[in-house]
Amino acid sequence: MSKLIAEIKDVLSLHLVTNVLLSLTYYILKVNRPICEYLFDDCFLELKEWEWITFLGCIIVIKGRRQSAFLDYANTACMFAKFLNGVMLFKASPIYGLVYFLAVLLHTIVLPRPVYQGPEYVTYFRGPHLQDELERDKRITWIVTFYAAWSPQSVTFAPIFSEISSQYKLDNLKFGKIDVSRYPDVGQKFNVDSSSWSKQLPSVIVFENGKETNRKPFISPKGTVVRYRFTKEGLLADLDLNNIYQKCKQNPLKVRKEKKDEDIAKEKKEN
Repeated sequence: MSKLIAEIKDVLSLHLVTNVLLSLTYYILKVNRPICEYLFDDCFLELKEWEWITFLGCIIVIKGRRQSAFLDYANTACMFAKFLNGVMLFKASPIYGLVYFLAVLLHTIVLPRPVYQGPEYVTYFRGPHLQDELERDKRITWIVTFYAAWSPQSVTFAPIFSEISSQYKLDNLKFGKIDVSRYPDVGQKFNVDSSSWSKQLPSVIVFENGKETNRKPFISPKGTVVRYRFTKEGLLADLDLNNIYQKCKQNPLKVRKEKKDEDIAKEKKEN
């Protein structure tokens, strides 16, 4: 129930509502009197404009097929719709187009898309420390993001990974990150390309028993990178993270008792 309420709040967020209004701006202005009579020569959409809108619908359907969440689909649709609005308004008058562009820019700055800003439970690795940690205790399952600070996709994915770490952390299920732009040798070791033309940033790899068991984006047997769009819901499903979480929860770490100095001295005397 709480999840449903949270989803409703996201749909009714001020960001999405204003985004939809911006996406419908040209249609609202063009068909509603007396606004259309003041701004345009007529109050109906021309045949060419209907063709553009139909073409826009086709693009949204094609681009939206890979979206696993409604909010991602809605924001993708709004992005293309705002572009078409800008073109049609600029065609009607360059001034209208400029004003609309400024409105979209203001919306992006003042009402950005809500992102997770809560706590994160992520270990940031440096150099060889990742390999050392994987070998230190193989009972721990690690979910590690290989990223680059200059990569826009890595920046966009960061709050998603932080939120997942907050929801799924356990003593034997941990989350880590390493900047492969600073440590390219580590990226090479784990087969993650850190070059500026890389299609692997970010990459998320699951390590169980110290070994890789899954990764996104996937690398085909031919060595090509299978393009992947990072969303929270998609990543949880593709990494089977819910099952990993349940397995780790059912098999908690058993505390290894360390011998005290007194016990060690006593054992030496007995021997």
